[in-house]
Amino acid sequence: MENNTQEKIGLLVTMKARPGKEQAVRDFLLGGLSLVNQEPATESWYAFQIDERTFGIFDTFDKEEGRQAHLSGEVAKALLANADDLLVDFSVNTSIQPADLMAVKLSKGDENKGLLVLLKAKEGKASDVENFLLGGKKLVDDEPETVSWYAIQLTYDTFAIFDTFAENDGRDAHLNGKVAAALVENAPEILEGFSTEAIQMIDILASK
Repeated sequence: MENNTQEKIGLLVTMKARPGKEQAVRDFLLGGLSLVNQEPATESWYAFQIDERTFGIFDTFDKEEGRQAHLSGEVAKALLANADDLLVDFSVNTSIQPADLMAVKLSKGDENKGLLVLLKAKEGKASDVENFLLGGKKLVDDEPETVSWYAIQLTYDTFAIFDTFAENDGRDAHLNGKVAAALVENAPEILEGFSTEAIQMIDILASK
């Protein structure tokens, strides 16, 4: 791994609002920021929206103790307390995914837009996907409008990219850049069933 930051591990949480509960979920996530700001071991925290009813949280930690403290903290308690009322089929076992952060770019700047890309390696190609993502870090380092970029391993053969931008122009520049071109070029060889639909544009609702 090529991660020299304080952000070594994380959590990726996805959730779908019940019909008519979209604004309530959005408000819940916005309210979560004040709680995670009181968690010193939570390095970064992003609440985001994928589409009208689909939302998520991505957060990072230096050590497992920090992750466990967050999972037993006020945001997690509130999420579980409200899940049945607000969310469709939310499960602690499947909706909250632990993550290892393979490579990270961090820089200062507003974070209003983002991308979430989920990747599944073909059989026997997990190491190739890992190497591709590690190589991608060098390319995004040369993208001044990419504020943050995370290469994530969720399981042995499933990976993700989470990155943020100030505005759509920065996101568009990234999507037209070298990393995206390399992803599309290498996908048929190393990824299972990949299509450009796997590149999800997201709105960052709140961040720490």
